[in-house]
Amino acid sequence: MVILETRDQAELRAHMRSLREQRVDESLIRIDTLCRRPVEQSTYLVSRFVANTERESDREPSDH
Repeated sequence: MVILETRDQAELRAHMRSLREQRVDESLIRIDTLCRRPVEQSTYLVSRFVANTERESDREPSDH
């Protein structure tokens, strides 16, 4: 689940600091950098692992 998408490194750092202050388990956090040229156009995605996202309807057999 994406929790932040930004091009601003300062915003990324502030968000990560906030997660640490909230004592979020950092092993569940992933940061992806989508590199662009010029570098100012790069995008940072912060995601958090969410366990068991399967819905009840996803488990039912399909007719397809």
